[in-house]
Amino acid sequence: MDGKKNSGMRTSARRWSAKSRNHRDLLGFTLVELLVVIAIIGVLIALLLPAVQAAREAARRLQCANHLKQIGLALHGYAQGHNAFPPGCIVSQNGYPYYDPFGEAGPYPNVTSPNGAHGTSWMLMMLPYVEQASLYARWDFRTNVFGNAAVAQTDIAMFYCPSRRGAIRPEDLSPLAPWPSRMVDPSWSSGGTDYGGCLGAVNGWDDSVPPGKATNHRFTQITSKGLFWDFTGDDASPSAIGIFRPNEPTKLNDVSDGTSNVIMIGEMQRLKWDGEKPEEQTSQDGWALGGVATLFSTANPSHSGGNSTGKGGLNNDYFESPGSDHPGGAYFGAADGSVHFISENIDTNLFDVLGSMQDGGVASLP
Repeated sequence: MDGKKNSGMRTSARRWSAKSRNHRDLLGFTLVELLVVIAIIGVLIALLLPAVQAAREAARRLQCANHLKQIGLALHGYAQGHNAFPPGCIVSQNGYPYYDPFGEAGPYPNVTSPNGAHGTSWMLMMLPYVEQASLYARWDFRTNVFGNAAVAQTDIAMFYCPSRRGAIRPEDLSPLAPWPSRMVDPSWSSGGTDYGGCLGAVNGWDDSVPPGKATNHRFTQITSKGLFWDFTGDDASPSAIGIFRPNEPTKLNDVSDGTSNVIMIGEMQRLKWDGEKPEEQTSQDGWALGGVATLFSTANPSHSGGNSTGKGGLNNDYFESPGSDHPGGAYFGAADGSVHFISENIDTNLFDVLGSMQDGGVASLP
């Protein structure tokens, strides 16, 4: 009797053990199954990641366009209060036929003008119209940019393109020696800008930079007509001028080509010399700094009488031309306040015409 009972108990135990094993098998995963699941998750991530990145870039592009929209509205607010857009920069003549905003703005300005050194940009003048009136009130107009270091080094979020940066990056402060820093002073690490105004379809600046030649990308030589560029090899015609010029305000009725047909503002390239052509690949930076830090040219040499040694167009690795970190092009604001994305493949002759406000050409922004 006891034997039968023990035998039954052993049989029941074996059945319970088998059921337990089957239950555990149903709840668990084999190694192959785990690998398959991981592979599927990896494929899904690979498919979703580009879409997420594209969505983020689309949001950044929208924000960048909005920055330019706000800057355009601020410029029109300035124009309503002053009957003109602000000068492209305030700069003095340094005893030779050049304007040197970078040198004049820095710690050792060589200025003979009784008005003193300035080297300031148009962006300084529009601060009250971008909710920065308190910052503007702190600016001491009796001295230059370096003399207003505390204000000039202030980061203003609206002046940065989110696709590129939200502040000055380490690579923006480390030029390839012995070439100069982008900033007015090498110790500065804030106060940058990714936007600028259009000088026109002109050869705006001297290509040479220190130490080869101490020109700091000065404006090119004054002609006998008093203009600050020489784009025909002779006396310059005013037809290629843009909205922003040194020391000269521009009225709305000066834009004879039509405010919807003329580029007023846009995105800036921020170049770092790669060791090949420092005179072409040396950018300057800073919203308070006048000159090539906050101005660009749309000039195309083949269209404007050989007015520039540049390449024409945008995103071309030439310091006078505009550009961005957006794939395929950059945003620009027209003189009527509208914002447009222009392809980097735009015809360079058309782009040249869009930058000048009085050339009489028939062209409209895309």
